[in-house]
Amino acid sequence: MKRPDGIEALRLVEWEGGVSGAYPSLGFKAVADAELGNGDAYGLYWPYGREDADPVVCDLLHDEWRLELAFSSVSVFRRYLDRNGGERGDLEVEDRALASARFLAVKRLLRDQPLEAAAQLAALCDHFPEAAAYWYALAGQRRRLGDAEGCTRAAIRAFASNWAFGMPRQGTLRLLRNAAQRGLSPEDPLVRYSAELALDFGGRKRNDVYDVLQTCIEGYLDTDDVLLGLLLNQNYGYRMAMETRSFQERYGFERVRWLEQHSKRCSIHLGDTRRTIA
Repeated sequence: MKRPDGIEALRLVEWEGGVSGAYPSLGFKAVADAELGNGDAYGLYWPYGREDADPVVCDLLHDEWRLELAFSSVSVFRRYLDRNGGERGDLEVEDRALASARFLAVKRLLRDQPLEAAAQLAALCDHFPEAAAYWYALAGQRRRLGDAEGCTRAAIRAFASNWAFGMPRQGTLRLLRNAAQRGLSPEDPLVRYSAELALDFGGRKRNDVYDVLQTCIEGYLDTDDVLLGLLLNQNYGYRMAMETRSFQERYGFERVRWLEQHSKRCSIHLGDTRRTIA
């Protein structure tokens, strides 16, 4: 992954919570600067397929199993640290490129300016393509504008996002199933298996959704949409890591082994293991 300018001023550390990769997502590198302890920390993150670009800076919320966009770049993060004496503080810095701030702004357009909202959402999804909420909002606007194919593509990306940044809405499955009923994108694995998909995890002895996810992962890795397969595999590891040890054993899931396989797939399909900063 690309070494960004200014990284030498940060203190990169191993995440103190244990084996990363499933969570925090592979491609996240924690820093000691302004950390809160108990596993909560800022870190650099390279979105999948953007390993040659500069990373964003995320806040790792350990107890919530969540990553949250915090700064659009290392340079903005460093300005924040300088302004707050190297600690977490209340003194903010301007960050117009931050995707989450841009999303809040575009949400004001959703009701009255659908064309402009759709255009801005498409640009936002291209800028940071791993947030389910951005893709779901785009799918809704495209559906409102009568763009059924565009709606389906956005719904696919909403499901094949990075769930550490927020789980997809249940409405995403309704959009995928509607696409299947209308014969839209029939070869797409998520559309094809949408009737068998669910966003229901935990609290059961077995869950067939994991098997369906594996089928979709392999389906994407056999096409030109390998990025979606890698993101779904990231999500597989993310959700499986939350399951009980006995559940994991029933499915033959072990974090270290999964991470080795997933990193190898990234190396094959992306040309980067997503484990080291070059």
